[in-house]
Amino acid sequence: AQQTRKEVVTMADWLRANFGPTLCELFFEPFHELYTAGLFREIAPQDAYKTPVNLSLVIRGAFDDVPPVGYNATFVYPEKGLNVLAQRMAKRCQIQYGKRVVKIDVENHELFFEDGTGARYETLISTLPLNQALEMTGLEVGEPADPYTSVLVLNIGAKRGPKCPSEHWVYVPRSKAGFHRVGFYSNVDVSFLPKNARERNDRVSIYVERAYPGGQRPNDTGMDEYCQTAIAELQNWGWIGEVEVADATWIEAAYTWSKPGSRWRQKAFKVLEEHDIYPVGRYARWVFQGIADSVRDGLLAGSAFISNNKPEK
Repeated sequence: AQQTRKEVVTMADWLRANFGPTLCELFFEPFHELYTAGLFREIAPQDAYKTPVNLSLVIRGAFDDVPPVGYNATFVYPEKGLNVLAQRMAKRCQIQYGKRVVKIDVENHELFFEDGTGARYETLISTLPLNQALEMTGLEVGEPADPYTSVLVLNIGAKRGPKCPSEHWVYVPRSKAGFHRVGFYSNVDVSFLPKNARERNDRVSIYVERAYPGGQRPNDTGMDEYCQTAIAELQNWGWIGEVEVADATWIEAAYTWSKPGSRWRQKAFKVLEEHDIYPVGRYARWVFQGIADSVRDGLLAGSAFISNNKPEK
């Protein structure tokens, strides 16, 4: 009898349906266990465009080279870096730094800042993570928020190890320390190295990502222990040698997910927009997208805001 194809409900289902048990056991399941902090068995499939599955290319790739595929096979990048692009955009804006919003009064259209000051608004364009925007407004949508994962990013400057990869980043399905990705800044561009090390090519600058269930930040001791364990593991692999600088950064809302059948995201948009708050960008829209898409969304939102506020002739 022909085996019935299992219904695809979760990301785990989608991985099995598209890659089969062998590849899932070897890579996809252990990797997603780390990458989603264990959520892949209960969240809906998403971002399928990032993993184009083409059986003919898979077969061809077993014997020959295949063309690059995926959402980032080609991309544009500012010649002088994203920081310069952001700085030049900022010069054309009125920005108040050090103003952390802690509460949004939707009835009186007022923002309250951590420093005790406030500001009135007519229309608000929000790039806050969607769950935080709801929390600050006190608005409810009648169902639990979709999950997210936090990420601890360990940035390292070190002597290049004898087995240091040449790739821009590497996905890691198994690590004792628990990290799932290692990226190599200096493989992208030598400007990520100190000037006196750029010609010798004996140094490397990297980032190491480890995911945690949303909001479960380790204490300082736990963070220090993890960093030392991760460094020792990378040294044992031969990817890095002596570490010259290391610094960890916590990203509270790093990757956003959705539960199968959830309407939380759409309901959140609706209730916020009913109160003149418009979510824009990756975290506010609770969707994966690249930097270029986020810049585009910001420019479009700004243009729409300006157009709607032009005086009538």
